[in-house]
Amino acid sequence: MKPNSKYKTIFYIIVITLFIGTTLPVKSQEKSHNPSKKGSIPQKLTVKSMQSDMAILWSAIKEMHPGYNYYTSADSLQKAYNQTYSSINKPLYESEFISQIYPFICKLRCGHTQIKHSVGHKDPVGLYPAHLPFKVLATNGRVFITTHQTEVLRTGDEIISINDVVVKEIIKQGFDLYSTDGYNQTFKELFLSEYDGFEDACNKYYHWKGSYKMQIRTRQGELKDLTVDTDKIISNEPQTAPFDNYTNWTTAEKTGNLKLRFFNDSQTAYFETKPFSYEDTLTYKEAFKQIQDKKIKNLILDMRHNTGGDIRVAIQLLSYLADSPFNIIKDVRSRLQNPALNKSANYFDKDRTNGFLQGYKITNKEGLWYHVETTPAMGTVYGPLPLAKEYHFDGSLYVLIDGATFSSGALFTAALKSQCKKVKFIGRETAGGEEGCNGMVMQELTLPNTKIMIDFPWMRVESVARNPIRGRGIMPDYRVDYDPLDIVIKKDRDLEKAMELIK
Repeated sequence: MKPNSKYKTIFYIIVITLFIGTTLPVKSQEKSHNPSKKGSIPQKLTVKSMQSDMAILWSAIKEMHPGYNYYTSADSLQKAYNQTYSSINKPLYESEFISQIYPFICKLRCGHTQIKHSVGHKDPVGLYPAHLPFKVLATNGRVFITTHQTEVLRTGDEIISINDVVVKEIIKQGFDLYSTDGYNQTFKELFLSEYDGFEDACNKYYHWKGSYKMQIRTRQGELKDLTVDTDKIISNEPQTAPFDNYTNWTTAEKTGNLKLRFFNDSQTAYFETKPFSYEDTLTYKEAFKQIQDKKIKNLILDMRHNTGGDIRVAIQLLSYLADSPFNIIKDVRSRLQNPALNKSANYFDKDRTNGFLQGYKITNKEGLWYHVETTPAMGTVYGPLPLAKEYHFDGSLYVLIDGATFSSGALFTAALKSQCKKVKFIGRETAGGEEGCNGMVMQELTLPNTKIMIDFPWMRVESVARNPIRGRGIMPDYRVDYDPLDIVIKKDRDLEKAMELIK
């Protein structure tokens, strides 16, 4: 039966409006795949296939990537490409190839440009054997032990070196394992801490096996040399009772997975967002109805780990909070008059290309960029956009942000900062750039020889921020740092700071 064309159109629009919503990783790149099954032996990629794919990727970047020559000059990118291309001089497993080219991708300084494994990829057994019997908190250029599976370490110990490699060098290598917007480092630290990026750096760059010789600084300031024997790790980490962050809070009903809480006997509410998805719109209406019914004057809006999603849903949330009719983005631009007619078109996802053609149209050229409009199928994203007709919130707003507030989550935050007078930001610099990001159409470039895939944005999105710092995220008005014990007991220091300001 032939599919209904109306529903095909809706499918294409859904694909392209996840645009800015490429999500940050739930796991490190290598851990997202199962090890090889017995009898299935992954083969190394040839030098010719890897170099050919590097050339295709570089050609596509130069022709149309919106991050080309934006934060890193064209000359510097060319130099990085030449060095990377030359370094591919022996057969590599797919994971090794990805690790080899990621530092080059990071030079684009685009959090929406990431590398993914080929479909069905499996690493050979033992390629990355290391397991660190501890988790870490990476913050401000330092690394601390949080949970651990060895009795020789304690929560709060600072790692000075491992196997005679100073921790700053490991951090540097880890920062090259995932790309981020501009000059931001809060996401990279979060990646090392939450997504096993620190262990990945130890695996991919140092290939350590067996026990680890470590120098640590204890919480009391004592320097200690010790050996962590991985044959003697304990199976269960020491248990610490979690901190109750919601004593005296009542959880509202009818708001699904978007938690709405009211602080008992007060006029304060806490609303937790998630990456923007279609069902959220009805939840917003119910949540703000309850907020108005309870005469709430102080609203804590949690944008932490909101990695993006559908910008039209972000518009709906903003309509309850902006002071007056508002904008969420200032402009969308393309380097090509028709991005669908690029030289690498055969390697891009055809359905996403069709979605682009139905949802967007290129208009006039300004300087080196073409202006991009949306079609009725996509909907209106340029303002001024109307406020919510009912349940608008007019009180004081406290917004929690962190190094995983990204993409349309960051665009929303930047718009809120410029169009809401009673707002304060608490936490850490956002992963998404305050001035905007690359995205809108999130394409997938499949390299024909190695079959690895590249998340590849087609356009540049300019935010409505008034005085952004180039290459940096939205900065908090009140910075909050966590210590290792906070991580272990899950104490919410950001929420604590918000309540302190309200009181």
